[in-house]
This record gives sequence, structure tokens and C-alpha cells, in this order.
Amino acid sequence: MMKTQIIRRQFLKQRLNNVEELNRKLYEVFLDTDHENTFAFYGSYNLKIADKIGVLRKVKSKGMIRIMQIQGLVYQILSMHILGHDKVLKHKKPPTTLLRRELKIVREIANKIVKDVSKNYSLEQLSRDSGLSQAKLQEGFKLLYTKTVTEYIRHARLEHARDYINTTEMSISEIVYTIGFSSRSYFSKIFKDKYDISPSEFKENVVARISA
Repeated sequence: MMKTQIIRRQFLKQRLNNVEELNRKLYEVFLDTDHENTFAFYGSYNLKIADKIGVLRKVKSKGMIRIMQIQGLVYQILSMHILGHDKVLKHKKPPTTLLRRELKIVREIANKIVKDVSKNYSLEQLSRDSGLSQAKLQEGFKLLYTKTVTEYIRHARLEHARDYINTTEMSISEIVYTIGFSSRSYFSKIFKDKYDISPSEFKENVVARISA
């Protein structure tokens, strides 16, 4: 069972002060004391940043939760921009040989998997459908999602399983079938490996929370 504890005084202090402190530090970083230099950085198209911006636009929460989600995403986007700028300054070679067009194809495949996790995907079939070699697919998924194709499919299925348990009354066996697995024992193992709790225990916690 996972236990979360928040020390309210420290949390409120962080919540109320960190934006002002961050703004001050960023101002010092970007300040041109001579007031003469015009700064602009045009990096290459970054799909990771594009993904974060897409998530940012879809934030539906209200009030404090919305503020926290947007603030966290903005910080991530800013840090990714700064890291990209640093790599250019250090003349680092691009981390991939894939073209922008090929990276977009990889992203489209990833979105396709997320939309229909129950389908029996294979690296060979995805390669034929996309027109990319299996090696390029693997390289693209590792670059964009830090996962192999197989790991990404498993990750997407587990995320859907967690959401099904949390929002529906489906049994664990029904969920296993719905997300494309054939073995409940295998599903239970990898679910617990990922979330540190078995599907049954997670479902019991959800039911207890609703009943409380």
C-alpha cells in the first residue's frame, strides 16, 4: 500500500514562493546588462516538446490542480528548451539519424497504439505499415519515449488497465482481455512491477475509496 504525506506548512511555502523565486532566477539568467544584445534561439523541431505542449493544451482541471499541472508542464518545456540550447552550444551531434518526417511517423504509430491497445501489434507489421525499418522504429521509440516498441505497447496497455480499474466496474479478467493480454497472471505480474501494487489490491483500494 502506498502512503502519501504532505507537510502543509512546507507545501504552502513552496506553492506561494517558488514562482516568484523562479522568475527572479530566470531574469538573472536572461538579463542583458548592456542592453545591446538581441537573443533568439531557433532549435530543431522537438517532438518531445510538442508532446508536452499538446498535454498543456488539454489540461481540464480547475483551481489549484490546474495551476499545479500547468506550472509543472511549463517548467518541463522551459527546461527542455534550455537543454536543447546547451547542446547546440556544445556542438553535440544529433542523438538520432532519423529525419523529421520519420520521427513524425514514429509519433503517429505511438498514437495509434494508444488509441487501440487491444490490437495484436508486432514490430514486423508496424514496420511494414509505416514504411520504416524495424531498426528505425526502435531508434525512434527509444528517442521519443525511452522505450522499445514492445515496452511502449506494454506501457500503453498498463496505463489503460489502470484507468479501467479506476473508472469502470469491469472485472480484472475483463480488463485483461480488453487491453489485449491473454494471461491474467502475466498481466498481474507486470502491473505490480510497474505500480508496486497488484491489480486486485488496486481495485480494492478504488472500491474502498468510493464507498468511504
